[in-house]
Amino acid sequence: MENFEERRLQNARVQRIVLVVGLMLLAGCHARNRSSESTANDRIARDARFNTTSLVPGRKAELGRDSITTECEHESYANASKGLIVKDTGLHQDVFSLRDRASLAANAYNLNETLDLEALLFAEAKAAGHSGAQADCIDKFAEHFATLTDLLVQADKVQKELDVAAFNQATKQADDQLEKQQRGSEQPAAPSPR
Repeated sequence: MENFEERRLQNARVQRIVLVVGLMLLAGCHARNRSSESTANDRIARDARFNTTSLVPGRKAELGRDSITTECEHESYANASKGLIVKDTGLHQDVFSLRDRASLAANAYNLNETLDLEALLFAEAKAAGHSGAQADCIDKFAEHFATLTDLLVQADKVQKELDVAAFNQATKQADDQLEKQQRGSEQPAAPSPR
C-alpha cells in the first residue's frame, strides 16, 4: 500500500511539474508575441505624437497643405477627402482631424491651425502650376474648412459681444452702488428724537 501511495504522490508531482512547465512555455511565447506587437504599436503612437507635438506654429498648416496638394494631384476631392479627413468635430480645440500620409495617424487641427490651413489652401489653389482638376480639389478642401470655421468664428464674435455687454452692465451696477454708498455717507445722520 505504501508503494501505491508513493507512486501516486510521485505522479502528482510529475503532473504539477509538467503543468507548470507547460504554462511557463505558453506564457513565455504569448508574452514574446505581445511584446513585439506592443513595440510596433508603441512606435507608431510615439512617432505620431512626436510629429504633432514638435510642430512650430504654422508648420502644421503647411504640412496639411502639402498633404492635400499632393493627394489632389492624382485624386478627386471626393476620394482625397475620404482618405485624408478623419473626422469633422467642429470644436475649437479639434475642428477636424487630418490623416498623416506617412504614419496614418490622425492629427487634430484647432481653430487657429484650421484658419491658417484654409488661407494656405485658398492661396495654393490660385497659384500657377496646378492642373484645373488639382486646383479645384484644393479649393474644395479650403471651402470645406471655411464652412467649419465660419460658424466657430461667428460664435466667438457673439460670445465676445455678450462678454463685453455683461462687463459693461456689471461696471454700471458697481458704479451705481458706489454712488449710493457715497450719498448715504455724505448725508448727516438725523438726530434721534428723545
